[in-house]
Amino acid sequence: MTPGDEALLVTAYMLLLLLPATFGIAAAPLRGERWARLPGALCSVSCIAGILCYPLWMAISDFSAAFPLSSALGGYAVAVDQLGAVFISFSSAVFLMVVVHMSHSGHGYTPAYMALVCALFVSCTLCMCASTAILLLMAWEAVSMVTFLLACNNRSDTPRWRFFAITHIGGLVLMAVYGYMWTVSGSGDLADWHGIGAAVGPTAAAAITVLLFIGFGTKLGTVPFHGWMPDVYADSPTHTTALLTTVCSNAAVLMLFRAVFEYVGTSGASVACGAVLCLLSAVTALWGAFESMVQTEPKRILSYSSMENMALVTMCLSLGLIFSDGLYGLEALVLTAALLHTLNHSVFKSLMMLAVDSVEDVTGERKIDRLGGLGCVLPGLSAVAIIGVASLAAVPPMNGFISEWLMLQSLVGTEALASDLRVVMPLLVAMMGVCGMVVATSYARLYGFMFLGRPRSPGAAEPRPLRKGSLAPLVVLAALCVAMGMLSYPLLGALSGGASAAAGIDASYSDGLSGSLEPLTLGLMVFGCMAVLLAFTHVRRKSREATDTWGCGGTLDERMQYSSEGFSQPVVKVFHPFIGDSSKVENHRYSVRFQEPFIKYIYTPAGRLVSFVSNQVTRLQTGNIQSYLAYILVTLMAALLAVRLL
Repeated sequence: MTPGDEALLVTAYMLLLLLPATFGIAAAPLRGERWARLPGALCSVSCIAGILCYPLWMAISDFSAAFPLSSALGGYAVAVDQLGAVFISFSSAVFLMVVVHMSHSGHGYTPAYMALVCALFVSCTLCMCASTAILLLMAWEAVSMVTFLLACNNRSDTPRWRFFAITHIGGLVLMAVYGYMWTVSGSGDLADWHGIGAAVGPTAAAAITVLLFIGFGTKLGTVPFHGWMPDVYADSPTHTTALLTTVCSNAAVLMLFRAVFEYVGTSGASVACGAVLCLLSAVTALWGAFESMVQTEPKRILSYSSMENMALVTMCLSLGLIFSDGLYGLEALVLTAALLHTLNHSVFKSLMMLAVDSVEDVTGERKIDRLGGLGCVLPGLSAVAIIGVASLAAVPPMNGFISEWLMLQSLVGTEALASDLRVVMPLLVAMMGVCGMVVATSYARLYGFMFLGRPRSPGAAEPRPLRKGSLAPLVVLAALCVAMGMLSYPLLGALSGGASAAAGIDASYSDGLSGSLEPLTLGLMVFGCMAVLLAFTHVRRKSREATDTWGCGGTLDERMQYSSEGFSQPVVKVFHPFIGDSSKVENHRYSVRFQEPFIKYIYTPAGRLVSFVSNQVTRLQTGNIQSYLAYILVTLMAALLAVRLL
């Protein structure tokens, strides 16, 4: 294929990738539920094209194109490298499954909502393939604005406005950082930013790196910028949060990786910078793990789960800064683990989000204390949910296990580190162990209260049938969880090659491994043992007799089961009052309410202060022209006096 044919093919592909979803945006003014299928169908076409991105990248050497538009700040162009192609393919697959589930969910989404979904796909895709700074910043701002609009609900607007405020603080930080790098490089083309850290010096490079982690951390839920997550996850449409926690997080992690390791690069100050960021990530992971254990709504549990998983990703990126000081094999390994866990998280978290949406749809219940017993009446949904829970809990051979195993591997071979940092590594291993145990218990609690035991409400006792076709995307995502675990080596090779090329590392992830693992063999062994146990159980089931359980002279009912508050009481007792709990007894029923401490002690007082200052400023707006002329006169006199004194 000639270069001209390749350029023509790339142009045609980019049109197929972006134009259908762009036309879907234009369907927003349409009215009527039947028109909502049009933008959904157009978005599905773009998603299918996105899935083909990595195969097409393997066949084409130069995967770049420029839009026939320009502005005073430069042109708009895209370029797809190996890493971007992998992320676009997997993100498009997840996006497609969420869109398919939307069309069968029966929520009655309007054409305007589906048009915003199309806009989110376009903006996230551009974030992952933009090659000019102006297009990248515009796409990232579009992600925040579209997500804010998609989070609209009929209950309260406070959570999404909190999301708007926090993420736009991060957006302003990113604009300042990217603007600074643009000024230093003298070019808006991101290809000219490689190694810009050497031009600004180690101190400035370290400051830029920290600001990048903070800017993207507002979207990834880093402490203390996570205050928007629980309420947005709980109150927004489930499909909105499914896309926010998966595809949007994928774009954020990829942009963060490129900015830190491709544009800024590493320097002598990277080790100290990485140590500080590691500490922040560890605190975030622990906070997310323990908070997920005490929540009573499935979507709140999953919100803190996303917080914990993204903290593990940022911890690995921080370790990449530490290992850049000569430990290139470990650097490649830990960066590969971070990128793999990002993709794994997008698959198993979207699976669990859609499973929770299906449960809410058929039962009408939003709290796990009102669920139970669904495994008997909805066995298909229960089967895919337990695969998602196993992936969340990093149970082998699921995909979550592979990426977390690589994280632990990167912490083992650190003998060449300085003595003070070498002492920190066992603490990080312990942190991962504590997080793993707590979240595994939390996910077991989530699945158990939803699908096991006796129904705790009429909706759980007699759920409506699943809507036709709504289970299919969950089955696909569950199959991906298994396949990405058992057949992980090709994906690891693609991610490692892309990460090493972007970060300039002359090593592969396999160079940092201190042990070996055969995911396929392990998976066959695990599933073989499960098949034997199921066969043995089936044989023994024929000889069983069904009798009533002894109930101390009474009748057993659903009220005699564990409640979610009772299940999490050990954690509440030990960590009270840090987790923001308050208990009360009403009508002889004990209940616990949890309020995010960061919101109570940081964001709420800050909001009151801003409101107070705003109210005082409005007093200056008298509407009197004489007052405004007096303000101008005083300002001019103060400026002249300042100039005179200086």
